[in-house]
Amino acid sequence: MAGISWAATPSFSKKTAFQIALLAGMSASSGTAAQEYYAQSAGDKIIVSALRRPTPVSETGSSVSVITAEEIIERQYIFAADALRDAAGVAIAQNGAAGGASSARIRGASSGQTLVVIDGVVANDPSAPQGGFNFANLDASTIDRIEILRGPQSLLYGADAIGGVIVVSTRRGGTEGFLEGGSFGTARAGLGAGFENDEGYGRLSFSGVTTGGISRADVGNEKDGYRAGTATLAAGASLAEHWRGEITLRAARSRAEIDGFPPPAFALGDTEDIERTEDYLASGRLLQSFSNFDGVLTLAYNAVDRRNTDEGVETYSAKGGRITLDYIADIAISDAVRLIAGAEAERTRAEVSGVNESARAGAVFATLDIKPVETVTFSIGGRRDEFSNFEGATTARASAVWRLDETWRFRASWGQGFRAPSLFELNYDQFGVTPNPDLRPEKANGFDAGVEKLFGENRRQRLAVTFFQTRVDDQIDFDLMQNGYYNIDEARSRGVEVEGDFALSPRLSANLTYSFTDAIDLSTDTQLLRQPKHKGTAVIAYTPVDDLTLAASVIVNGRENDTPAPNDAFVRLDLRAAYRFTDMLELYGRIENATDTDYQDISGYGEPGLAAHGGVRVRL
Repeated sequence: MAGISWAATPSFSKKTAFQIALLAGMSASSGTAAQEYYAQSAGDKIIVSALRRPTPVSETGSSVSVITAEEIIERQYIFAADALRDAAGVAIAQNGAAGGASSARIRGASSGQTLVVIDGVVANDPSAPQGGFNFANLDASTIDRIEILRGPQSLLYGADAIGGVIVVSTRRGGTEGFLEGGSFGTARAGLGAGFENDEGYGRLSFSGVTTGGISRADVGNEKDGYRAGTATLAAGASLAEHWRGEITLRAARSRAEIDGFPPPAFALGDTEDIERTEDYLASGRLLQSFSNFDGVLTLAYNAVDRRNTDEGVETYSAKGGRITLDYIADIAISDAVRLIAGAEAERTRAEVSGVNESARAGAVFATLDIKPVETVTFSIGGRRDEFSNFEGATTARASAVWRLDETWRFRASWGQGFRAPSLFELNYDQFGVTPNPDLRPEKANGFDAGVEKLFGENRRQRLAVTFFQTRVDDQIDFDLMQNGYYNIDEARSRGVEVEGDFALSPRLSANLTYSFTDAIDLSTDTQLLRQPKHKGTAVIAYTPVDDLTLAASVIVNGRENDTPAPNDAFVRLDLRAAYRFTDMLELYGRIENATDTDYQDISGYGEPGLAAHGGVRVRL
């Protein structure tokens, strides 16, 4: 198997070492290798997100989707947000074209209620008003896989995991590069080089993008350009018998021309505003492995620095940071029972618009993973979080899966989640806003139940249907009457998600999703903002001859509630082609928005029309 090579010794077997590495955020080094390991059948994928340990999909009751590096390359995704658009239950909202602020919502939950973890590091921005994550600069070319874990997940992940968790793993091996160009004066390039042997691994990568862009304001006519660069470093080595060490570093910088609300109308329009952003993620891990006990000690750091200027004059700045220390133990009590337990401590800080605050938090959690018979697996656990600046939270979660036979699987889960008030919400005092130190965490209860059928040769085809419902109480919102943030809202989200992977012939495949999400603000009885009630996607790939692949992607996005006006429903078509000359050289191209559809993700912000791009990829 391609990927990290581990010494096959009794004390540190390849299997054990690989599992520990996965727990720390690792995975196979290339999309092809990942497919070979993860997808012997559609039900044999190994996931890390559900229990924070390597677990076969067939043995978890949680609702999980996986996007592999192979899919990212084949579908020519530019940013992680592009890949997430094709996932069931996920809605993406972006302020215009590349570089615009981009957020992900799972099952109607806001971006602040959706936790993002990159290489084991919580990436949400402590300085953001709701503490959400901005996907604008997350380049897909550095990603090995994305796991989307749906439903409340605070048991293992703590605060902000109400809608679910998006777990991103960057690539750890292989050497390759790409270069492409296209419409709107766009150019992209990337280069990654790595090594591997029995004692360890290392990979360094660089990627960048620049574009002349389009006007972000739909009514504007000036082009808003964007450029960004990302560097990643991953390394690991055997330190002693039973012990390994790992480090990961990620740095991204961007410059985006944005539009604002100029006088006298103060409506969205052309301005000279520029937003500069710097994102940093770093972690160090100490991994231990024994016959019935695995453990990971992690020290992680996340920092975001944003600065806006208008004709050189600073108009906004925000700095946020988080440092976390955690330990997770995976203990095999017996062949049928495993205990996953851990403890965390973190400190967050935010400096934004006159707010300069910090906070501390700590947590302990434990869950039992039980397999009473070969066909049934269930887990149950609890967690307690304490905070320095508001009341703590206790959460629990339970899930079960029944494998009727090798082709039928029934699963169900129930969980609690919470979102901690952000430092911004607790302390913001500008423009007459009243700080509210008495804010309480938002609290959620949710459940889902689903059935999955595998069929076809080697059970590589799959159809899954999941029903879900989540309710959020004490939701934080701005109260105009009291001129501050208060726990005044309630929300309910329910619906169904359908996923299908089909091999229609040896040369023709189809990946389909449909999501019905009835997400309601119970205070106003209206659909939650920027959440379509109906969303469907289809990816069709055809290989007419060896080495040539043709593909089409369709997104059908329903009407969305937004301000100042709702966003109309739209259908977008993308076309792609790739030709592999050798195992080392590939040419590819795509036509985005082939029908030149006029649509908006966010009211008032325009999206690119018809565009064409082409490039070359080299693998060594």
